[in-house]
Amino acid sequence: MNNRPYISIIIPAYNAQGTIRTCIRSVQVQNYSEKAFEIIIVDDGSTDNTVDLLESLSLADNVHIYTHNKNRGLAAARNTGIAHSKGNIIIFLDADMEVTTDFIESHVKLHQNPMVQGVVSDLLPAPEFPNDKYQKYLYRSRRGAKKYPADSPLPFTVFLFNCTSVKKKTLDQVGLFDDQITRYGGEDTEFAYRLWQKYPEGLYYAPHIKVVHHHYRPFNKVLKNVETFGREVVPYLVQKHPEFDKLYSFSFIFPSKSLRGIAKKLIGKLVISDFSRYFLTALYHLLPYPFSNRIIRLRLAAALWCGIYQLKTASLK
Repeated sequence: MNNRPYISIIIPAYNAQGTIRTCIRSVQVQNYSEKAFEIIIVDDGSTDNTVDLLESLSLADNVHIYTHNKNRGLAAARNTGIAHSKGNIIIFLDADMEVTTDFIESHVKLHQNPMVQGVVSDLLPAPEFPNDKYQKYLYRSRRGAKKYPADSPLPFTVFLFNCTSVKKKTLDQVGLFDDQITRYGGEDTEFAYRLWQKYPEGLYYAPHIKVVHHHYRPFNKVLKNVETFGREVVPYLVQKHPEFDKLYSFSFIFPSKSLRGIAKKLIGKLVISDFSRYFLTALYHLLPYPFSNRIIRLRLAAALWCGIYQLKTASLK
């Protein structure tokens, strides 16, 4: 490919000693000229041996490492990478990802289309992890970006940043990630929303760009993370973007005093009740895939609302 654009790959890392070596190696063996891309690794205050491991690796001259003296969150780590980047296209890649040799070139080809502002890759599960029902839901089900054809623009709700590229000029127009979001989740959705507002037909899914995800997510741990997200992040997102109320059904926990509000309150209390959560969890274990998918979605919603309700309860004390 002649006149190749310069690419910056930003890899935020936090306690990533078990995966980052594989991630870096896969990026270093691209069929894209080494002189035409840089790898920016941002250690976000790791407490394991991530930094020592990075220092022990034989890294090419196009690899640059920056460190935070404390954990500041994914948004801040990505912003540090952006601040030091020189690329025309920025690729955000999490430290637990493994890419194919044509990863960069595949993203670059799609960005030749002036309509394209951002591209999200397709995730595959790492073969070393259990293939339980939740992993099948994550990687095999028709959900998220997988619901949309490759030539159809994506809504911001499914545009995540774990293996995603964006034109640098687009980032300059939209701004940085919101580094006030320091806990689990939300920073990518908030940023994708601003991208989508500027370019509602500019975000796309590339099912042919395969990325292996070396991260196992037990369902019970995911539920705890979603509950924390509901308690500590969703209120901030709804305050910043009131239209996010519909996205997270925030008004089911903080309803108006109308009849509709009362109905929402009753539904919300039913979903987050101990009985409902135990019942849904039992159904999850009993039902085979793919019948378990609907139960997974309901249980995730219950965890989210439970977190929001905990905030409401705490505010009343």
